[in-house]
Amino acid sequence: MATYVVGAIIAVALINGLRVIYNSFFRGEAACCDSGGCSGCSGCSIKNAMANSYRARVNKIEQCEIHRTIDVDGMTCEHCVANVVRALEKVDGVKIAAASLEKQAALAGLTKNVPDEILRDAINKAGYHAGAVTI
Repeated sequence: MATYVVGAIIAVALINGLRVIYNSFFRGEAACCDSGGCSGCSGCSIKNAMANSYRARVNKIEQCEIHRTIDVDGMTCEHCVANVVRALEKVDGVKIAAASLEKQAALAGLTKNVPDEILRDAINKAGYHAGAVTI
């Protein structure tokens, strides 16, 4: 009987630990973030760093003479965002890219005029669905 109780306690601790790890690494949140008691911990720092990186990339993209915004469906986490950015930056003519999970869109700063279909194909090949491309 005691073995079952100890096993149950270990299982609950393991599940709680996995939840904290998931929130910290995959959602960019610390344990305090989901309880509303944020005090500027490292989880929030991770989230802020990602937001600052996005803003910095967007500022660089806006300085490019040619830039495009592409609607992207299927991004569910920051890993997806990184995949979309990498896929776009592999395209010849793309100087810098950024993607937003909240906006479900990607931005690309171009060194030359790249056809919209090539940008869409890069995103589609990465496993996401590229929608409308706007200037």
